[in-house]
Amino acid sequence: MAELEADVSALSNSFDSFRKWINVGDRSTNESELNVPISQFFCFVASCIKSSHKFQPTCLERLIVPLSKADGNDDSHVGVILGLAPVDGYKAGENKSSMFVNAFAIAEVRSGKQGIRKALPELFQRTRDMYAGQYNRRFAWGLAVGGKQTQVVFFGPNYALASPIINIDEPNGRAQLVKLLVSWSFCEYHRLGYDPTITYNDELKCYEIMADREGISTIYYSSGAVIEPDRLFGRRTRCFTAGTAKPVPGVEIEPDIFIKDAWVEATEHTDDDRRDECRFLKAIAKMLEEVRGLDGKCPRFHGGGRVDIKCLIDGSGMATIEDTGRSILNRDICEKLANTKTTPLRVHKRICVQGIGKPLKLVNNVFELICVVADAMECHWNIYEHCGVFHRDISINNFMFSGSGSRIKGMLIDFDHSIFKEDKDAVRNFKQSGTFPFMSINNLEGSLTEYSVLDDWESFIYNLCWIGVYGWWKTVDVAKKPNSPKGVQQDQQEYKRISRWERDIIYECADNKRTDLHSEELFYQITSQFDKAIPAIGSLKRLVCKLRKTLIDDHTDEKLQGSVRKPLQSQTADDDSVYVLDGQEPDPELHDPFDERIKEADTIAKRLLENIKEAARQARAHLKSLE
Repeated sequence: MAELEADVSALSNSFDSFRKWINVGDRSTNESELNVPISQFFCFVASCIKSSHKFQPTCLERLIVPLSKADGNDDSHVGVILGLAPVDGYKAGENKSSMFVNAFAIAEVRSGKQGIRKALPELFQRTRDMYAGQYNRRFAWGLAVGGKQTQVVFFGPNYALASPIINIDEPNGRAQLVKLLVSWSFCEYHRLGYDPTITYNDELKCYEIMADREGISTIYYSSGAVIEPDRLFGRRTRCFTAGTAKPVPGVEIEPDIFIKDAWVEATEHTDDDRRDECRFLKAIAKMLEEVRGLDGKCPRFHGGGRVDIKCLIDGSGMATIEDTGRSILNRDICEKLANTKTTPLRVHKRICVQGIGKPLKLVNNVFELICVVADAMECHWNIYEHCGVFHRDISINNFMFSGSGSRIKGMLIDFDHSIFKEDKDAVRNFKQSGTFPFMSINNLEGSLTEYSVLDDWESFIYNLCWIGVYGWWKTVDVAKKPNSPKGVQQDQQEYKRISRWERDIIYECADNKRTDLHSEELFYQITSQFDKAIPAIGSLKRLVCKLRKTLIDDHTDEKLQGSVRKPLQSQTADDDSVYVLDGQEPDPELHDPFDERIKEADTIAKRLLENIKEAARQARAHLKSLE
């Protein structure tokens, strides 16, 4: 009886506190007046659920409780961080760690009637931080709170869905929010957005990652991710280094497997998935068996595929389903998404390859960098020549390496944008893919021109330029865009010409690249801004200039030279057919050097490969001299 009275007293205190949310509501001028009562609302509901569980035993799984201490710190711009608490260990009013790594969902709070509109952008950013800190996060939940109004937001792999406005000062509104909290407390673990196939083993102090290998579910052991997702939407790629042998407690894991976990665009049925990375890796491994000198430079498929989730199906018991961007939603919403061209299906895939590597950002100097990218592009050429595969996503994050100094080796990874050369429909009708600064002009313009191996080499040049300007330890996000909002003058010292390659308008981005590549003089405006603080940056600059010259200038046929479209031939006024009725000359027919070079693509690519291999030979010799 005393225990019941204590619970009633705690409930009463929480109720009195969260009532201030209703009373203050839209009149509040800052977040500090709302954080405490909103936190107490979650505490009140959790206490009610716990009391109900205690006296009417049910299959209660967890409680949703606030983790952050609502101290009214407006500078932090973080509202209420919600976490999961075990039923037996929770006490009303208890606050735990506010680290994003422990967050289940975030309630971003803003005051006033326009609060929700202000809270949503912050909610998106905080949820992105949550993805980066949680290795087993599949999707996420969040709440945008503005005064007395609340919106619940569901973050899928390539979409965000928001509920209608919930008015917390109305009984029906409070009932809707309570119902959601109850559902979260009782539902299956995977419906909260967590991945049951990635778990942390407290005894072994490592992550256990499940993946299919030849039809058998296999456990890989990892100390953690080496690459974390840097986007809220899209592939959200995480990469792990892992071992296949069960580790001994206290002994460091010796990784021999590289695991990529990502949400990629795919067809609903596996057999129709022409961009299945497993398919490409298996084909590459088979075709390169007899090719020498590629050990440690090419990934070797070890296992993986689409990720399956075991879940409870109403009326059918437990079932195994594929983890996709639509399987996590109800049927009505799935049908609506399926009918929109802007939200293609994304499927959760996990790829395991032999050939361990570190991300490019960890190389020690320019000379190691040149050796790594040279090995990766040698791998690229062999995959093209022997397997007939276009990689189509040459970017900084897809270069990995092992070793150091003169013994360093580079590797090319990530084949989920690849296509087979003989797949003519895919070659001609490929979808624009990649990161804007690194995409080829042909790719950006969505041209009907066939994709060629030179598109990948062009992307490679853009990558080296980006590295030269910003360094290899930074990401694409560092670029400053020249078009400052509302006429705000931008510091000219911060402006980099290469940032024009990151324009939101893709045709503008393509035009900028055409201009910058066209001649040595114009290209100098890019290379002159390479970071002079980087030791030996001149070696990288010389290599980039040589590659550009080989791709753009060094051709005997004038039609293959340059990067801007030019007239096919001069037209004279003697030919009456060149005039139209109004007396104006028509635009001359233009030819595109990128189209013309396709006929010589293989020959040019071999010359480019020799360029990078020669630079790597010199770099490796220099590294050897330092040992």
